[in-house]
Amino acid sequence: MTGEWPAFLTLIIFVFIHLYANKANVLGWVWHARFLSFAAGISFAYVFIDLLPTLEKGQPILKQAIDPLVPYLDRHSYLIALMGFLFFYGLQGVKGPSNRSFYASIAGFSLFNFFIGTSLSDVNNPDIQPLLLFSIAIGLHYFIHDHNLREINTVLYDQIGRWILVVALILGWLVGFFFIIPETIIDLVIAFVAGGVLLNVMRYELPKREPGTYKFFLLGSILYTLILLQLKA
Repeated sequence: MTGEWPAFLTLIIFVFIHLYANKANVLGWVWHARFLSFAAGISFAYVFIDLLPTLEKGQPILKQAIDPLVPYLDRHSYLIALMGFLFFYGLQGVKGPSNRSFYASIAGFSLFNFFIGTSLSDVNNPDIQPLLLFSIAIGLHYFIHDHNLREINTVLYDQIGRWILVVALILGWLVGFFFIIPETIIDLVIAFVAGGVLLNVMRYELPKREPGTYKFFLLGSILYTLILLQLKA
C-alpha cells in the first residue's frame, strides 16, 4: 500500500472538503466570493489544458470499442463529453420542489465522485498525474459544486447530501482498488466527467460574477495554466 499513500491522502482531503466546505464562510462574504472565483479559474484551466486533451488520448480506445455499435462517428470522446455537459445541465434545471432538484443534483455528482474515487485507486493512472495539481483542481472544484448544492437546500446538504457524496467517493476508491476496471470504461467516464466539470464552473462563475471577482478568476486560470504547461513541457 506504500505507493498508494499519496492518492489515499488525496481521497481523505476530498472527504474533508465535502464535510467542511461550508466552513469557508468564515472568510466573510467578500473573500468567500473571491476564493470561489479563484477556484473556478483553476478548474476552468484544468479542463482546457489537461482534461480536454486527455479526451484526444482516449479517442482511439473509444473508437475501437464504439465503432461497431455507432459507426461513422470519429469524435466519440467529444460526443460523450457533450452528453456529460447536457446531463449535468439537465440535473441543475430540474423543476419542482427544492428537494427534488437537490436529490437530482446529488445523484449526478455522486456518479462524478464515484469515478473520481476509482481514479484515485490507481496511483499509476496517468490521468491523475501530477497528483498534486489534480488534487488542487478537483479539490477547488468541490468547493464550487458544494457551494451550489448548499444554495439549493442548505439543510439537506448539511444533514444528508455531503455524506452521500463522501460515501460515493470512498465506494469508488474501494471498487477501483479491489477490481480491475476496463480502460474503455475509464475513458468513457473521463469524457463524461469533463463535460460535467466544465458546466459546473460555467454555471457558477460566468452568469453570477460579482464585482471585483474577475481578477481572481483570471489569476487562478493563468497561474494554474503556467504551472501545467511548465510541468508538461
